[in-house]
Amino acid sequence: MREVKRFYLLLHPRPAYLIGSGRLGERANFMAASWVTPIAEEPPLVGVAIGADSYTRELIDAYGEFTINVLPMDKLDVIYYAGSRSGREEDKTAVIRARRGEAVQAPVAEDAIGVIECRVRTKVEAQDVVFYVGEVVAARAREDVFDERRGWASSKVDIPLHNWGRGFYGLGRLRLAKAAGGEE
Repeated sequence: MREVKRFYLLLHPRPAYLIGSGRLGERANFMAASWVTPIAEEPPLVGVAIGADSYTRELIDAYGEFTINVLPMDKLDVIYYAGSRSGREEDKTAVIRARRGEAVQAPVAEDAIGVIECRVRTKVEAQDVVFYVGEVVAARAREDVFDERRGWASSKVDIPLHNWGRGFYGLGRLRLAKAAGGEE
């Protein structure tokens, strides 16, 4: 094996999400992110890495909460838009239809097929990013594409994956090989 300097590429492709921050009617924003990970089940914690100089970081610090929005592949244009514009320069909620979260006041994308609402529990500053650990205070998914036991129904929905430097592709609507005794 050869040495890899950009180690994070070993962890791609990764699902692409929209991170909602701020408050509708005040200052609100969505950004695209793929550096998102579950941390613990009890208490339910999730982590997200946000650029240290970003508007999203500013809003999460100010309001102490955020949302993680899962959009289907057919909404890739929304993810691309959120990841290619600055919320400081334009109001992304004027383009991305949003509503207030149910347990937090951060925005939720109306086109989301799944949403995790979080309150910041702690953060780790790491020069170019801030890693937020959020306590999950609500999580919802569309019943027709998500099963509590198995997760996303890959035969019914494409989830966009970000492949660093190569764009996006969908994971889903594939016939997955069955593990011994397992189901799709």
